[in-house]
Amino acid sequence: MKKILRISLLAAFIGMMSCEDATDIIQESELSEELAFQTVDDLRGGLIGVYAVYSPDAGGNGSGDQILFNDLFTDNLKRGISSSGQGNQTYNFILQPGSNFPTTLWNGRYAVINFSNRVLRAWERVYPTLETEAERDDANEIKAQLLAFRGFCHFELIQYFATNYQDLTAPGVIVMDFVPEVDQVFPRNTVGEVFQQIESDLTQAAQLMGTEFNSLGEYTTVAEESKFYINPDVITAMRARVKLFEGNYTEAYTLANSLLQNENYGLSGYVELGSLYESDNLAAKELIFALSRRQGDNTITSLWSANGAGVNGSPFFEISNGLLNILPSSDVRRFIILNADNEIVGLNSPNNILPQGKYLGATEDGAMLNDVKVFRAAEMVLIRAEAQARLGNLNAAATDIKALRDIRVATNNGGNTPLPSYANLNAALTDILLERRKEFALEGHRYLDLKRIGTEIGVGINRESVDCASFGADCDLAPTSYKFTLPIPNSEISANPTIAQNPGY
Repeated sequence: MKKILRISLLAAFIGMMSCEDATDIIQESELSEELAFQTVDDLRGGLIGVYAVYSPDAGGNGSGDQILFNDLFTDNLKRGISSSGQGNQTYNFILQPGSNFPTTLWNGRYAVINFSNRVLRAWERVYPTLETEAERDDANEIKAQLLAFRGFCHFELIQYFATNYQDLTAPGVIVMDFVPEVDQVFPRNTVGEVFQQIESDLTQAAQLMGTEFNSLGEYTTVAEESKFYINPDVITAMRARVKLFEGNYTEAYTLANSLLQNENYGLSGYVELGSLYESDNLAAKELIFALSRRQGDNTITSLWSANGAGVNGSPFFEISNGLLNILPSSDVRRFIILNADNEIVGLNSPNNILPQGKYLGATEDGAMLNDVKVFRAAEMVLIRAEAQARLGNLNAAATDIKALRDIRVATNNGGNTPLPSYANLNAALTDILLERRKEFALEGHRYLDLKRIGTEIGVGINRESVDCASFGADCDLAPTSYKFTLPIPNSEISANPTIAQNPGY
């Protein structure tokens, strides 16, 4: 039923948008916003439609969104044995305003923002008509999720399209906190203005949601499926990530630490972490928020291969030798990232066949489907470690890194790895960047990590020669390259004469 509702509300959104685009035509069967949204259940259905639109795992056969782009553009992938040239331009560092990835990221996030704004507009009309306190409480939790989506998507846009997160006067992206008319165009807001909007949305979302997701039973009867919805803890995780990028390390530490002190979350051991990826185990303490994927949704395995995971799944992308080399055989992440169905000939051999194993797509919901892990406890550990390092507590940062490495030792009870010793902040950031690469490979972080941390410590893209040779591509991209900011896409430039392009494009 939830799946049918999701599709029908998405169709309704598109129908309303199409009607607004054709302002001179009144369709006899037109579904107006006033008819579509009259009750709390209607608003909840609209929210489910917004969930359906948010797709960082979109794509296939060489195109995609942030999950594929972050690894393909950098150093975590190489050409697969079944490649017919998919992703060649992206791997060769060719980024243009007409390229697929900038266009998909820009249009996709603004679609979520637009749909959220439409339901929020309806919320303002419906809320005063609600007669019971229970209805109003449910409506407030709906509004909280919509605001969180809007704020988080503005954040994801600024991550890719702003040159400097901490220069508050630099060009950011377009703040869109209302439904515009079809003929309206807007210039870019400053980075400071965008972060103000993000903070406003997430703060209001947290206030409206409170400490409990009281209306969860209206979405699912399975308690663990609360991790498919924006609940109070998800909003905290969003805010922690935002504060890290914003450079507010004290708040980033406080927010990440609050989740790590929550008994519901923690780092998963060998078996449980494996089950999170192999069977989408929602009970894993590691998991904070995931996007539910069921039949008819994005098939995430198709981002890397044509017919499934493994050597016989026709992989057109494989994990890079460079990524494999930093994953020792004692590290559970090696056995999660690298498919067990592989062929390793030797160190950096051009004949190594290294299919990805993080998305096996062999779930009960259908082939090539897996839930998308958006927030995990490991990210909160790494946010806390980085915040502590930047606040001058290098020993506390080292303790967090050791704790993560200990539990990632491939035994049931973890292991005892050496305590790192950091002589200075750069040494700590170098180690944290390495650990983030191991932890978040194929999850949509690498490009952004190199942009944020690598630029600061002088680390750019440096591929193994065997990997870049697989595409006939350059191996290196300097950390100062303008390509660590995406171009505003042609679709926006051609329709909006007021918007400024990013440097270099």
